Amino acid sequence: MKYQKFLKYHKFHYVLLFLCLSAHAEPWIDSSNLFLRENIQHLVDAGYITTPVTTFPLMWFDIAQDLKKIPYFKLNQSEIDAYNYIQHQLQLAKRNQTRIKATFATEDNRFASFGDTYRAKNSFTIHNSFMSDTFALNLSPSYNVSPTKDDEKHFDSSYLAGFWGNWVISVGKQDRWWGPGWDSNLGLTNNAKPIPAIAISRKSAAPFSVPFTEISIPWTVTSFMGVMDDNRVIKDTLLWGFRLNFIPIPNLEIGITRLAQWGGKGRPKGSSTFWNVFIGKDNCGAGGLECLADGSQEPGNQQAGYDFRYSFSLLDTAFGLYGQSIAEDGNDNSSFSFLTEVQSQIGMDVRINLFETSSTFFVEYADTYTDCVDEDTIDVGNCFYEHHIYQTGMRYEQRTLGNLYDNDASSLVFGLISNISSNTRMTIKLRNLRLNKDNSDKNSESLIIGNPLTKYAENTTMLSTKVQHSYRNWRYTVGLDISQSTFKNAIADKKKANLFLSVEYNL
Repeated sequence: MKYQKFLKYHKFHYVLLFLCLSAHAEPWIDSSNLFLRENIQHLVDAGYITTPVTTFPLMWFDIAQDLKKIPYFKLNQSEIDAYNYIQHQLQLAKRNQTRIKATFATEDNRFASFGDTYRAKNSFTIHNSFMSDTFALNLSPSYNVSPTKDDEKHFDSSYLAGFWGNWVISVGKQDRWWGPGWDSNLGLTNNAKPIPAIAISRKSAAPFSVPFTEISIPWTVTSFMGVMDDNRVIKDTLLWGFRLNFIPIPNLEIGITRLAQWGGKGRPKGSSTFWNVFIGKDNCGAGGLECLADGSQEPGNQQAGYDFRYSFSLLDTAFGLYGQSIAEDGNDNSSFSFLTEVQSQIGMDVRINLFETSSTFFVEYADTYTDCVDEDTIDVGNCFYEHHIYQTGMRYEQRTLGNLYDNDASSLVFGLISNISSNTRMTIKLRNLRLNKDNSDKNSESLIIGNPLTKYAENTTMLSTKVQHSYRNWRYTVGLDISQSTFKNAIADKKKANLFLSVEYNL
């Protein structure tokens, strides 16, 4: 059976497992809970959690094992709060869950960051999770009030997973967040809707021991193959993703990412084609690959890069430095380089006590602009997340897979994640954005080619805040985004306000 047909029928398998699985626990942490991630990072920085934590979905297995080893009596108050919150979330994951969630908003969510659980306004979701010793299942049917009927009903966040030794094999539609960024990443974020995919991941980051030394390196790896089944130039483009995380020395986590588009309607999609993609032999003139003059024989479109996060303590204050670098695949007949247009992101976070509450403050900067269209053209980009064959680019349903702000953009973001009390938490972000700053687009008339955010240069300042409160089986989240944008080309300035409310009940 073809891959697309297999995914089409996955709902049938879900129903079967719904009838026969017994409860145990959800295997991983998704990208919907920013506060859980922040508390886990707190205990990582304190040295109590030793598994890599910058790849989501993040396995619960090692987190749970590390929690058992923590000397509770040695923790300070903020560490106790983090420990208790993580333990509470773990206990929820250990049982069958049925949650009903409704979200109401005045506008669609323009930028979906880590912890943002809606993209389209006014949605209703029923979340059902089950697990046995060998299988895990999550069913999340949703209904969105959407301008397109094809997007009204979907199964985002649904999956079926099986365990084999230290490996987890899954099929479904899962959000992924690959990198240390709090606001965004360059490689893979949950900005776009999840694509249907088959994935394999290491269950435990059991360390690799270096021979003849006492060095052990915790590591984990995940890979997926998905189909981009939206409206695009190359129909049913396949997307391969690979992510390796390891901790070579205490307090330093390193991640390596690869993403590759290949196959699709009218394109070669055999094993030899994927092998060329896998070994990086997919650029004309590089690695002995011979192409026609138009380069149409290239097997795929790739991005590759690395990221890091290093934590340290200064004057009894926890700091974290992080960054990442992602490059497009090249198309240069005159060189051996197959990775070009390298773009970078840097950030810093610090844990502070603000008004007697434990908080994480971060600042993050990224830039996806590069002058790469033509040697004789100055100050024109339009190449990051783009490709001359896969012209819809690294996007899915008009949202970029990576950086929230797409290509040719720079972003400076200040953020605060605060634990006000054991039941109430808050985030604040101040964004200064320069979107499409070259004031040019690959195709200004198309909805599926070019920058989906704006076809013109846009300078935006946005203030966002969100407060979440839990009471027994209820969880309420209220948020507000206020933005002001100025444009070139004599376009009038815009001011927008987006108010949203999310209500969730755990049956």
